[in-house]
Amino acid sequence: MNANHPVVRDHILSALRYWMVEMHVDGFRFDLASVLGRNSRGKLLANAPLLERIAEDPILRDVKLIAEAWDAAGAYEVGSFSERRWAEWNGRYRDDVRRFWRGDDGMLGAFASRLCGSADIYTKSGKGPEGSINFITCHDGFTLNDLVSYRDKHNDANGENNHDGTNANFSQNFGAEGATMDSGSSPCVKARSRTSC
Repeated sequence: MNANHPVVRDHILSALRYWMVEMHVDGFRFDLASVLGRNSRGKLLANAPLLERIAEDPILRDVKLIAEAWDAAGAYEVGSFSERRWAEWNGRYRDDVRRFWRGDDGMLGAFASRLCGSADIYTKSGKGPEGSINFITCHDGFTLNDLVSYRDKHNDANGENNHDGTNANFSQNFGAEGATMDSGSSPCVKARSRTSC
């Protein structure tokens, strides 16, 4: 679907306005939002009309706009997604915090940058720390329990031979793959030098 076709744009805006005015929704989070900034040939637009109209719409001016600033076609626009008014899921925050927690070498600087607002990502676009939605887990990929229980994904039961989902989960099982009652496999036991438990 070409989200930037005038008819499609109007339909999307009408739906957002309805949800805000009639249903009192105070914010929207757009999954794979970069697709909303593509033209009919799939190319990313510099100033996508739909994204600008949503950001500038007088009825929607006070709603929160949150973008998952990437899509399945390979766009990754964290730090450069549309208008300043759009906040963005910060995938780099997720990955850098996970890698620091896991104990990867050389992650202290990146971890500090993420905790201090990710200026290295957002300054160029004029966004500040308020443009970053910081998260560790979400509906995609590993849950928080998976993150601390598995070193690798095990999506075997769904018939896709473990090919679905990313392999870059930056997780750590600390000695026991999966559910365990072994207290010796906890991060507090295995990594006392860098955690206080």
